[in-house]
Amino acid sequence: MERSYSMEVRQTDQRSLRLLPVAHRALAFLFLALLVPMAAAQEPSVQTVYFAGSGNAALDQHLVQLLEQELPADTTLEKVSDDHLPAITSRPIVTVGPAAFTRVRQASRSAPILATLVDREFISSFAERAPGQISAVYYDIPLIRQALTGKAILPQATKIALLATADSVELYEPLIDELPRFGLEARVFLVERPDRLIPTLVRALGYGDFLLAAPDSAIYNPRTIKHILLTAYRRNQIVIGPSQAYVKAGALASSYAPFPEMARLTGDYLAEFFESGAFPEPTYPEQYRVEINEQVARSMNIPLPGRGEIAERVNAQLANEGETADD
Repeated sequence: MERSYSMEVRQTDQRSLRLLPVAHRALAFLFLALLVPMAAAQEPSVQTVYFAGSGNAALDQHLVQLLEQELPADTTLEKVSDDHLPAITSRPIVTVGPAAFTRVRQASRSAPILATLVDREFISSFAERAPGQISAVYYDIPLIRQALTGKAILPQATKIALLATADSVELYEPLIDELPRFGLEARVFLVERPDRLIPTLVRALGYGDFLLAAPDSAIYNPRTIKHILLTAYRRNQIVIGPSQAYVKAGALASSYAPFPEMARLTGDYLAEFFESGAFPEPTYPEQYRVEINEQVARSMNIPLPGRGEIAERVNAQLANEGETADD
């Protein structure tokens, strides 16, 4: 609209210039020279966000649709090919999963990257070395939330069993410090080598009211999860976490962040980047839901509250700074 108006002004005034004295013509030309750039400057600029997917077409398309709903009208989301990555130096790139992040980071060291569907353990060192340039919306669940999910299902629980290797034992330190505020305690059982996994698990199950599984791929992986779940089931002990996928495999329950919530937070981080030129620090989503395996619960004669009720109990305990549901 502004361009059409500018052209009409220019054509009309140019026809009138021949009727003006020379001095007046000079002033008119100056006026036109100022008017046209001002009209063009009123046109809104378009911001571009690049999207580097996981390679799972259905997942990537779902995330694109969710993210497009969270972006302002003047922002476009474009899928980017590997060949184009080295040319991106200043515009933000949203990556999906660890492989996509690694691919983008290797192709362009200066590109701003907002990682999604990555665990805190994977991305934290990158974000610490490049604050503002690299950030993330964490995909893993805070362990305290997972522990309270187990407590919401088993209100009488006071002890939590944890399995770790020498490399991952530090992962549980913050959790162990937090648990007493919620009337819980935990003990880490160290798996010294792969062939000691099941014997160590048996000792852990004898201690805890439930086993809390963390995103520790050295212990919880496709090769071991079946044996872990069967061993726990035979001893009538439940496993909480580490993700929805493991609930489908036989864990009793896990909290998880829904994709719309992660997309909302991603949109907020992009808005902050366009405003300030830097991403906020990586963070966890604010809203969570609970996935439960009702078949496992029936087999173990465990009465399950509804998914929403479990999530509400966890939220209430976190909001009350450790005040248990029984209080």
